[in-house]
Amino acid sequence: MKIIISLILTAFYFSSFAQVDVSFPKKGKRQLNEIRKPQMQDLNGLWEGEISQLVWDAQPEFQGATGKLHVEITQEGSKVEGLLVCRAKFANNKGYLSYEKYFTGVWTGEILQYKDLRVENYINTHKELRHLETCLKQANLQFYQTKGSFHLEGDWSGGGHVTGIDCVPGKIHLTKINPDDIAIEYANTVNINFAQEKGKPVELKWDEENKTIEKIKDRKVNDGNTIEVESKVISITVYDHKKSDGDIISLNYNGYWLLEKYKIDNDEHKIDVVLNANKKNPDYVLLYAHNLGKYPPNTVAIIINDGVTQQRVILNSDMHVCDVIYFKLKK
Repeated sequence: MKIIISLILTAFYFSSFAQVDVSFPKKGKRQLNEIRKPQMQDLNGLWEGEISQLVWDAQPEFQGATGKLHVEITQEGSKVEGLLVCRAKFANNKGYLSYEKYFTGVWTGEILQYKDLRVENYINTHKELRHLETCLKQANLQFYQTKGSFHLEGDWSGGGHVTGIDCVPGKIHLTKINPDDIAIEYANTVNINFAQEKGKPVELKWDEENKTIEKIKDRKVNDGNTIEVESKVISITVYDHKKSDGDIISLNYNGYWLLEKYKIDNDEHKIDVVLNANKKNPDYVLLYAHNLGKYPPNTVAIIINDGVTQQRVILNSDMHVCDVIYFKLKK
């Protein structure tokens, strides 16, 4: 089953937009009148999603028109909780978008009163469009079934997950996956166009007392630096600190790869992240070297911009030891 995805974003500024509706295929009278027993339906399980949005200025394009949006729903009586996973690449090799979104809802037997709660591990590496947000949405999703398939559909509205600025509205359509296909669907949906294995963070060993990383994979991690930032939304700019000598790096943020096997040079590469400041361990960015270039060790300059100040830190890594920056949010 192929499902079209339009990933829903807004910018950190108001945008004018054309009232061009992206409609789903119309359902015939017979489909609408099929037998419903919503009070008997169990929403628990894996769903795949289709989300549309009216057109707005500066709306980014994504690579490919097809894919799957991974949605997990847990239901206990009328209470619903869920997780939505996004992994997608921007068109024209301009970067990727990655995040996990948690939502809640109330199931009436006919309608799921859907509401997004929070976004975690938000990463935007678009080379031109800075400070994009995803939308925290709310919607009343009507239940219906066609040929044995269960669906939830409705109009959504909402605001940016950081600023709360109104998003251009749209529609949500979810289709429940047959339990017999969950193993296959899970493998195909969690890792959409993204190199992170099975969508899970890389394995780390933490010093729980000092709240520092001891190892990543088979390499030790330096004590590193801790810098204070004014905002949860920060831009990370990385470039070769010295002569461009063929250094190949990976940059890891909170267990996920911002850059992977990237040949760094004197050109700046910018990445936006949102800090998860309420976690038990600090947010961090870690440099992992894949070679030493012509002039060891592998050295990069990183500029942290929190919207108020810019701070520059030099990281050094080799084939045995990694360097790291930890972030602390000013109160």
